[in-house]
Amino acid sequence: MRVDICSREDYATQAALLQAFARIGAFPEDEFDMEVPLPTGLLRFRVGTDTFTVFVDAWDIDLEGSDELMKQVLAVMADAC
Repeated sequence: MRVDICSREDYATQAALLQAFARIGAFPEDEFDMEVPLPTGLLRFRVGTDTFTVFVDAWDIDLEGSDELMKQVLAVMADAC
């Protein structure tokens, strides 16, 4: 499943996204500073044995991963609002 999260300039949503990652136990496969704004490029995360990708470009941030995992991230973000 692919999910559009927010525009590149939406720092509040990026912060909520990072909080959601922490709540579900997601951790990056590569080392980078987990802070807002997210770095441009492909970021890979792992939750248990499942993985997902965060794509950050000059305009948008989106996620791609299993349906179950993406729904979990969205549910945690919705609960935080």
